[in-house]
Amino acid sequence: MRKKLGILAIFILVLIPFGRWFFIEPLNYRFFNFIATMTSIGQMLGIIGLALFSINLILSFRIKIVERFFYGLNNIYNFHHQIGALSFALLLFHPLFLVFSYLSVSLKSAADFLIPFNNIPVTYGSLSLIIMMILIILTFYIKLKYHIWKFSHKFMVLAFMFALLHSVFIPSDISRDGFLRIYLLTLGLIGFGFGFYQAFLSKLFNFNLIYNLKKINILNSQVVELELEPRSRRLKFYPGQFIFIRFLSGSIGVESHPFSISSGSSKDDLKIVVKSLGDFTNKLKDLQPGLPVSVEGPYGKFSHLNILNKNQVWIAGGVGITPFVSMARSLADDSYHVDLYYCTNKPEEAVLMTELKEIENNGKIKIIPWHSSEKGYLNAKIISELSPDLRNKDILLCGPAPLMFSLKDQLLKLGIKRKNIHFENFQLL
Repeated sequence: MRKKLGILAIFILVLIPFGRWFFIEPLNYRFFNFIATMTSIGQMLGIIGLALFSINLILSFRIKIVERFFYGLNNIYNFHHQIGALSFALLLFHPLFLVFSYLSVSLKSAADFLIPFNNIPVTYGSLSLIIMMILIILTFYIKLKYHIWKFSHKFMVLAFMFALLHSVFIPSDISRDGFLRIYLLTLGLIGFGFGFYQAFLSKLFNFNLIYNLKKINILNSQVVELELEPRSRRLKFYPGQFIFIRFLSGSIGVESHPFSISSGSSKDDLKIVVKSLGDFTNKLKDLQPGLPVSVEGPYGKFSHLNILNKNQVWIAGGVGITPFVSMARSLADDSYHVDLYYCTNKPEEAVLMTELKEIENNGKIKIIPWHSSEKGYLNAKIISELSPDLRNKDILLCGPAPLMFSLKDQLLKLGIKRKNIHFENFQLL
């Protein structure tokens, strides 16, 4: 329900300028012939695209209040990607529809409209589209290293600045109507402010909690566990949530990265389990204790505490065990009945099995190891056999996306209700 509140808020923020534009002029004037219709469609696309672009920058800021509206940062980021693609498409088609009005004058007029640098307001719009097209190509068609991709993404704020300048200075309904101009300019400046701060100032004004790297535990050749101790105030979180961490010194880089918390929610120290998947994660095992770490969060709603039904099945794939370890360490309520499937390729990859077995011996949870090299891939039929009465349980999934989506589809075919299947589809580059 709360996720729908976020969608409703976006719809209202976009509907307000569209509704105002719709009633500025009589409809029979806006759509009285083909040229007028194409021009009106182009104007609509520009207004809606600009509003969505502004909202998208706000969504990228990771605001706790906004997260509540969408029920988790993972939902915000999913909408962020979708809205970004939609706003780009609308702004791309915006000039293509408007060019029809120039074609009615002459081919040269249309060419002058599309070619930048002939008109300053038009040039602003052209620069915005050029920057966005370059960034889209870099995102979807060129595999960049994370820190390079993240740096390039900062230029989206520059693209928005040119789009906003274009909307302010181009002769249009926005410049002629006071309400429309003030509304879009206000929304745009808010979006620009959030986007600019996130891209360029957040590292200068660090309001996050500061921890020290206390210890590095090598769990196997690919997986390490980092222990962080607070310098002063500890982070309060629900088991299953994740944080963004950034090392404030050393040669590992200054970008923040998201990791699920594996420690119990009552502990002062934070633990995160990391698998080597790239340049950043490969360097973690070589860090020296004592490094200061900026901790931002917590985020996410993926937790057994957010589910009313206490009969649950947890399914982890590989390092996706991390949030479940936090939940298992925090499971103090004896009324919970939990089956935890720990899926890895080989037994030696189940790096946290020893601790989970100790928790199981306390009677709080049933651990079911599943190694695909020995038994094949886990499927919904096997789960229903090992965890009877599955339709009356809630199922939590965390792991590689193919695993989660495959099991979700299988569970739905078994008659499990969609509302009883929980996972965070949160993929950051």
